[in-house]
Amino acid sequence: MARFPRPALARYLARRCGAFIVVLLSVHALAFLLLYALPSDPVALMLERRSAGAGGGTPEQVEALRAAHGLDRSLPVRYVESLGHLLRGDLGTSFQSGRPVPEVLASVAPNTVALAGAGLAVAVPFSLALALLTSWRRDGALHRALVNLPPLIASVPAFWLGLLLVQVFSFALGWLPSTGGSGPAALVLPALTLALPVSASLTAVLVRSLDDVQDAPFVALLRARGLPWWRVYLRHVVRNALLPFVTLAGLTVGGVLVGTVVTETVFARAGLGRLLASSVEAQDAPVVLAIALAAALVFAVVNLTVDLLYPVLDPRTRRQDSGATA
Repeated sequence: MARFPRPALARYLARRCGAFIVVLLSVHALAFLLLYALPSDPVALMLERRSAGAGGGTPEQVEALRAAHGLDRSLPVRYVESLGHLLRGDLGTSFQSGRPVPEVLASVAPNTVALAGAGLAVAVPFSLALALLTSWRRDGALHRALVNLPPLIASVPAFWLGLLLVQVFSFALGWLPSTGGSGPAALVLPALTLALPVSASLTAVLVRSLDDVQDAPFVALLRARGLPWWRVYLRHVVRNALLPFVTLAGLTVGGVLVGTVVTETVFARAGLGRLLASSVEAQDAPVVLAIALAAALVFAVVNLTVDLLYPVLDPRTRRQDSGATA
C-alpha cells in the first residue's frame, strides 16, 4: 500500500467509513421496521413463555411491561429513541432474559466465531486445492470428473448434510459427538457442515476463472517462449485468476455467519445463529437488531479488506487507481 499517495488513501478510507455508517443506519432502520411492524405483541409472547403456556398475564401486567420497554409509544417515537440509544452505544435490554444485549451476545459469540473460523479454515484451502487440481490439465479425465463436483455439493441442503454427517460419524462409527459438547472434537462435524457448501461455491468460481485465464493470449505467449507449464500456471494463471475468488471469499464470510443459524440448530450448539432464530421467534427486537448490525459491520469490514487487497494481487488495479488520482 506504500505505492498509493497517502492523501488519496485517506480520502478513500474516509469515503468507505461514511458508507459504513450509511449501511449500518439503513440496516438498523429496515430491521427495526420489520420487527416492530409485525402484528404480534412481543410482550404477550414474553409473558406466555415465562408462564410456560399457562396464559399471557393480566392486562395490567401486559401494559406495565409495554411501558417498561417503551412499546406503548408510537412507532416513529420508538425509532427515534432506538436510534438515539444506538448512537450512544446503548444496544438496549433483551426482552427474553432482561439482560443487557451486549452481555447476551458476549455469552454466545465465542462459539459462533470458533465455528465460523473453523468452517472458513476448512473451506478456503479445500476449495483452492480442489480448483487447482481440477484446472491443472483441462483436457484430462480428472478435470472432467471433478468439474461437476462443486455444483453437486452446493445442491445439498445444509441441514440434510449435517444430519447425514451425524448419522455416519456419530451414530454409525461413533467417532465424533453428535450434538453440543465442547472442544475440538465437537467442532468437526459442524465445521464440515458449514464448510462444504461454501467450498463448493468457491471452487466453482475459481475453476471458471482459471479456465478463462488459461485461454488468454498472454498464456499462449508465455508457453511459446518455452516456459514450463508449472511456472506459467502457478505464477501467472493462478495469480490473475484469484481476484474473483478473493471477492467471493470475502462475501462468504457473511454467508458463513448466516449459515450458522442452520448448523447450530442441527447440532444444538449455543451461538449467535441459534440466538437469532430464538430471538426472531420471540420478537426480541433489541437482540435481533444487534445481531443484524454486527453482521452488517462484518460485511463492511471484509469488503474493505478485499478492496485493499486488489492492488496487491493485480498491479493493473494499482496503476488505474494512481492514474485516477493523478
